[in-house]
Amino acid sequence: MLKTASTAAAGYFITLVLSAAGTASAQGSASNPAANYPNRPVSVVITYIAGSSTDGEARLYTDKMQQSMGQAFIYDYRPGAGTTIGVNHFVNAAPDGYTIMVHNTSMAVFPNFYPRTNHEVVKRIATISVLSSRQSAVIASTAALPGVRSMKDLAAYGKANPDKLNCITSGVGGITHIVCLAFAQALGIRITPVHYKGVSEGQVDLIAGRAQLYTGPVYSSSKLARAGKVHMLAIIDRVRSRIMPDVPTSDEQGYYFKYPSWVGAFAPPKTPRPIIDRLNAEFVKAAHHPDVVKMLDAGGSIPVGSSAEEFRSRYHEEMEYWKKIVDDHKITIE
Repeated sequence: MLKTASTAAAGYFITLVLSAAGTASAQGSASNPAANYPNRPVSVVITYIAGSSTDGEARLYTDKMQQSMGQAFIYDYRPGAGTTIGVNHFVNAAPDGYTIMVHNTSMAVFPNFYPRTNHEVVKRIATISVLSSRQSAVIASTAALPGVRSMKDLAAYGKANPDKLNCITSGVGGITHIVCLAFAQALGIRITPVHYKGVSEGQVDLIAGRAQLYTGPVYSSSKLARAGKVHMLAIIDRVRSRIMPDVPTSDEQGYYFKYPSWVGAFAPPKTPRPIIDRLNAEFVKAAHHPDVVKMLDAGGSIPVGSSAEEFRSRYHEEMEYWKKIVDDHKITIE
């Protein structure tokens, strides 16, 4: 009888210990949501079609991250409507770290045209890290504009042929849309934007001569320029491109407008800070990986790997920058 009581007491004590341990573990997990993160694949929302430059760069990072984090990154493509389709889907995702988004400078532009999305983005979205920065250029179709080799040539052509110029964009209200109109204003000419779901689709028309102009990353257009399929008219920066050093900047040619270009990672609103910190650490580590640095360098991009706070500050400053351009030039979406 005594033995049975002792055994029962011991069993009860063990149950209490295990229960307490389980409770402590659950509390620890609750206080640190990143403790077991990630324990399943992470979805990456891309607001462009597969194969876009943003898509390619995102994969450079997540290929390294899935090795160090032990989970796959699954890509979810949601292009269209100036990237608002993908962003509006993303901001409503569960804030658990299992849905992130890799986007570019367009994130700071389109909210000027979509008040509801603007509210969601400004008030609730979480920044993770600026992944890289890159230079952009004004590009002309060789087939459509064979005699246009500089910004001065473009200005002269546009004035002699009013309403005959067009420019491919990645969608209404996106960065390529606004920059096309902004540099048209700088040159004192009119350019009609032609909207595509993705720039890669528009580039087919650009090469064929059905479209005439484009503003986009130097690295994704350099091969086309070297092959003679497009003319790179100007680097939109204060300094020339290392990979296209013979192309003068827009400033050098007397046309002053900016195109601060970056790729960055975001998390849904209310994502716990420990998860943001974990993702930030992984993106920063990937940004400094020799393979990533080499690939970005070859394409003319510079790895950054910023803190979440640095990115948030830059993001909001650029929203104000683009808002001023939109207001000053009275750019509206028809």
